[in-house]
Amino acid sequence: MACNAVGRGYVWGVVTLLTLTLMPAVKLTQSQEPCRYVYRSDDAPDGVLASPGFPADYPERQFCTYVLQGKPGERLRLKFNALEIEGAPHESNRPCFFTCHHDYLEVEELNDVDQPVRTLGRYCGNCVPPTLVTSRPRAQLTFVTDETKNYGGFQVEFNFITNDCGGTYRVAGGVLESPGYPGPVPASVFQCEWVLELSSPNNDVSVQFLDMDIAYEDAELQTYQVKHDVTGALVMAEPAKSSDSPDVMETSPDATALIVSFTSKTGRGRFRASWTQFTHVPANGTCEGFLCAVHAGRCIHSALVCNGFPNCGSRDNSDERDCQPPSGGSDNVVVGIVVALVLAVLLLIAAACVGHAYRQRQVDKRGRPLRSTDARSSTRSNRRLKENMKVPTEEGEEEEARGLTDRGQHA
Repeated sequence: MACNAVGRGYVWGVVTLLTLTLMPAVKLTQSQEPCRYVYRSDDAPDGVLASPGFPADYPERQFCTYVLQGKPGERLRLKFNALEIEGAPHESNRPCFFTCHHDYLEVEELNDVDQPVRTLGRYCGNCVPPTLVTSRPRAQLTFVTDETKNYGGFQVEFNFITNDCGGTYRVAGGVLESPGYPGPVPASVFQCEWVLELSSPNNDVSVQFLDMDIAYEDAELQTYQVKHDVTGALVMAEPAKSSDSPDVMETSPDATALIVSFTSKTGRGRFRASWTQFTHVPANGTCEGFLCAVHAGRCIHSALVCNGFPNCGSRDNSDERDCQPPSGGSDNVVVGIVVALVLAVLLLIAAACVGHAYRQRQVDKRGRPLRSTDARSSTRSNRRLKENMKVPTEEGEEEEARGLTDRGQHA
């Protein structure tokens, strides 16, 4: 009996060792927790994750976690190659709509201490989801199964990326551009994913492609719309619907996000698009932002008005219609006035300097110290002046003396 127990333990040990050895591109943590794996970007920039036993059916009662740890400034791209997990059809009976209550694969973003901070999706069924790009350097995949039906499982490729491309956005709108636009895509970039989330269930997202050059075999541009239920499970992943213009893609009323995916393997291809999150306002309702003219009831954020890009949708440029030009005659007039004022100030400064120099010369002429040559000249001048003054004085004295003598004789 003891030998049988030892034999069974040896067999299970070999099976466990083989399972861990054959798991593609994952590493077991030092804690040796069952079915917990950690992969770091310091070890390799990419890899493959898969359910236990893939591509064979996964075992029952599994709880596996795959932790992906990137460095600061990095993000993760998750590409689903295969997905076959138990899931109940959604009540809408739409394709790729599933309710994930039994078995599922959940993707979460983690903070710096590996605590979940945001759920990106919960997946089940047999529809391969679109590629995900995280906004943080760390993420976790959790695979849960019960004791009932088992299927083929999943396989996911992951890449730690450092390029500033893609991400998750939940704002009023903006502009999407291929890296390096309008030039070639840098060699280090080959795929970007923008996830445009709706900030309210009453909103929709519209993407209008303004410039597009992807006529190459190695360049691709796709748009998806997705929907998650209250548990975070992905219940829809399908191409975004085209509006009345082929260059405009919009979400359907039950979507929760729109994904724009751009791929360029050799640096060729480019695109530029404006995207807008808008609200439907009833006929008697109030638009807190800007009410578009052509599309009735479409209300966009006021910050998108006169931003240089159309945000009201196809054939509707009302948000850019009555804007002041960025440059024109009024700007030239202002520049001319400024130049004239500067010249006037310079002329006043020059005039003040000239007047100061003139006054200084006058002061020097009146009060400057006498030089030796000036002193000698002044002495001679004074001597001549004294001589001139002395002559008439002596003659006057003689005349006065004679007068006195004459008056004495007559007396």
